[in-house]
This record gives sequence, C-alpha cells and structure tokens, in this order.
Amino acid sequence: MKQLFVLFLIKFSLFGNNTFNLNVSIKGFENNKGKTMIALYDEKGKRIKAIEEKIVNQQVAAVFSGLSVGKYAIRVFHDENSNSKFDTNFIGIPKEKWGVSNNIKPMFSGPKFRDIVFEVNADKAIEIRLN
Repeated sequence: MKQLFVLFLIKFSLFGNNTFNLNVSIKGFENNKGKTMIALYDEKGKRIKAIEEKIVNQQVAAVFSGLSVGKYAIRVFHDENSNSKFDTNFIGIPKEKWGVSNNIKPMFSGPKFRDIVFEVNADKAIEIRLN
C-alpha cells in the first residue's frame, strides 16, 4: 500500500494532472448592457460548456478550467437585450455584436468552424474582438 501511494505521488509530481486553463478576454463592447454568452466547443463542433458573463467597463474576462490537450473553438455574442438568444434580422444578419476565436471576420457568411479552431497544450490566453 505504501508503494502504491509513493507511485501515485511520483506520477502527479512529475506529470501533473495534464489539464489547463483557458483565459478569454472579450473586447469591443459599446456599452455594459445585458450579458455576454460564451460557448466552448471541441474540435468536432460539440458544445462542451456555455457560460454567461457580465460586462464590466465594456469588456469581459472568462476562464475555462480543466481543459485537456486538444483543439477547441469559442463563439460569443453580446446579448444586449438579455433574451438569451442571438438576434438576427429577417434575412439572418446579426443584430447583436458577436465574435469567434481567431477573430475571423468573413464578409458574406458566418465563419467556417475549421477557421476558429485553436490548440490548447498549456495554459493559454486569447482575446476575442466583437464584430
């Protein structure tokens, strides 16, 4: 039993728990109204976690902790009217500010998922600017 405990301590002291934190800074808000909806996706496009954050001084800071090594993507929007929906007009053009990881700004459509994917293999900080 004592040997098993020692092996356990060695494993975690040498290799750690292999999870990382992703710090996300979001900028480009015009006001502090409403809330920010932030969604984290795995590389296959499956939503892993969605959170709401308050806007303070026209910016937001969020942390996703316990991430394994892998590829991820983030989508965010400013839910200015607090209805928990991404509002668009009758032809699908966004009425609310939005952003994605890698700050992709396509001209005539939403960004392709493959373009917003990034890799996590250590603690990481990214900044997203709203469109």
